[in-house]
Amino acid sequence: MSGTMTLLQLGGYVGLLLWGTHMVATGVDRGFGAELRLWLGRTLTRPGRRARLYAFLAGLAVTAVLQSSTATGLMATSFAASGAIGLAPALAVMLGANLGSTLITQVLAFDVAEVAPVLVLIGVVLFRTSHDGRGRNLGRVGTGLGLMLLALGALVRTLEPVETAPALRAVLGSLGGEPVLAVLVAAALTWACHSSVAVVLLIGSLAASGVVAPAGSLALVLGANLGSTLPPLFEAGSAPARRLPLGNLLVRAAGCVVVLPFLPAIAGLLAQIEPAPARLVVDFHTAFNLALAALFLLLTDKVAALLVRLLPDPPRPADPGKPIHLEDAALDSASVALANAARETLRMADMFEGMLRGAIEVFRSGDRHRAADISRTERIMDRLGAAIRHYLADIGNE
Repeated sequence: MSGTMTLLQLGGYVGLLLWGTHMVATGVDRGFGAELRLWLGRTLTRPGRRARLYAFLAGLAVTAVLQSSTATGLMATSFAASGAIGLAPALAVMLGANLGSTLITQVLAFDVAEVAPVLVLIGVVLFRTSHDGRGRNLGRVGTGLGLMLLALGALVRTLEPVETAPALRAVLGSLGGEPVLAVLVAAALTWACHSSVAVVLLIGSLAASGVVAPAGSLALVLGANLGSTLPPLFEAGSAPARRLPLGNLLVRAAGCVVVLPFLPAIAGLLAQIEPAPARLVVDFHTAFNLALAALFLLLTDKVAALLVRLLPDPPRPADPGKPIHLEDAALDSASVALANAARETLRMADMFEGMLRGAIEVFRSGDRHRAADISRTERIMDRLGAAIRHYLADIGNE
């Protein structure tokens, strides 16, 4: 087989892996996102000294179900931006979400490719025969899991003959000797894929095929952790919405800086515990996020204060017709996007209440200037209403 065809096959299988991950995340979010959001909101508002621990466990549980730390982060950002919870509990949620995403890779890293066709069959049958949205979304989840397992098995089979290719060994071998470059490459790949789970599983496939050395694979895992924080940060539209992803980036960047010089020693230690290269990759992924959670869970208040100083609340927009709460980054999570639309609608309702009060005064006094102000408010509300309708139409758009 030619090198071009091999690269095309690898790209196709990576795309199939990403699409399976997307199907699972959207299926769970559409079928159970509202319930998960309500449960997360109740958990985060618990008082007491254990609030951070509850937030951490809630982030871990929701991410394990959603299979997307990004979706959990969007929920936490929505609560923090609306003032329902503080930034410190939201950071604890993200620490739990990061660890929860590693549990997904732990499960998928096992050799369970034999059940992939069964999962696809069950998913398709559920999707085609169910008459309610929840059943169809369960079918979507089953199909997505099956596609992910099929893609992983195909990746391993395709990489087996490729591991002897001199060009590929030279390229990936250079990454093993340049850990900083490996981190940057994996971060860019994860940013492009929007899925650390898929990239870590791909790194595990490369390590299992012997294409990447153990220390180099661990450097790639660090890059995957770093790159997964970038899409939410760059897609956030306001300073309050960027605080949580920026905090997640700073926490993981600090961990990368500390761990990077010790990767060869860590690889040797983990190899004694688990000699299988693919398991070594996912075990390091879990251990890295567990260590970050143990360290920074006690420092969430200080990190939150730093984030508020770095990203203070912006002044109200000069144009009152400009939406404040309609974040484009939340469009992939229906429950979060609906909450944003509800907040913007409440803002418009406050304008409407003020307009009605002003109309009563106009009828009583006949003030022409006041009437002109009411007319301008009406035009502003028309613009806000149109923005909300367009935002609602874009929710879940694939």
